[in-house]
Amino acid sequence: MPLTTLFLASSTAAKTQAKQVVQSLSSPTLQFLPWWDAFTPGRTLLEDLDDIKTRVAGALVVMTPEHEAIVRKDKKDIPNLNVLLEFGYFVGAFGRDRVAMLKYGDFYLPSDLGGYIHIHGSSGFRRNRAQVIGKRTTEEFTRWIQAL
Repeated sequence: MPLTTLFLASSTAAKTQAKQVVQSLSSPTLQFLPWWDAFTPGRTLLEDLDDIKTRVAGALVVMTPEHEAIVRKDKKDIPNLNVLLEFGYFVGAFGRDRVAMLKYGDFYLPSDLGGYIHIHGSSGFRRNRAQVIGKRTTEEFTRWIQAL
């Protein structure tokens, strides 16, 4: 069976969780190219993303609550903006079926992102701490990968 490589995006605050994803979901037929191994100092983000898309079959984007913002006069937690940009970049590059959002914690997303692939990680998130990759997460991830 051929080897599939996925780009793995996350914020720095969620890097510990992303490492847990790599450890738990990698297999002999699936490997991850995590952002900390993919980006080159001195290059722009878009230059790196253009290079990365040629080396992977899709992207898994770990989304977590990172910042507070005011949305329609309500205070909301939102994901890291660079991670949102990477999600949008890869959806544009690969299409919606080859990019999935792995959600940890509770945060606001625009309703326009509701139709994309969401994999449930955990309702809890703590910076620099990893949640165990549970059965539901593994099953949803496996269904997504098998559909690629």
